[in-house]
Amino acid sequence: MTAGGHVELVTPSNANAERLLVEAHRHLRSANALAEDDPSGADDVLYSAARKSLAAVLAAQSPRATSRGGHVAVQEAIGHQLGSSSSVMKP
Repeated sequence: MTAGGHVELVTPSNANAERLLVEAHRHLRSANALAEDDPSGADDVLYSAARKSLAAVLAAQSPRATSRGGHVAVQEAIGHQLGSSSSVMKP
């Protein structure tokens, strides 16, 4: 999983996972507020909420997306763990 340089192994951090979940929750509230007036903006914020929620799972375990891997690395790392059920995460 780390061979391509998209993911690195770091010390698991529940504090970082909690911070990411707080941000994801804030994004959900923001998306709800935007939904009626700016649906496409709300969609972007929902994407960020989902990505940060998945990154929180990784933060509690050890893998972390590198700047080289970006958003796709988070999806791939979670997909690696979930196997075929990860298709639910694809846009």
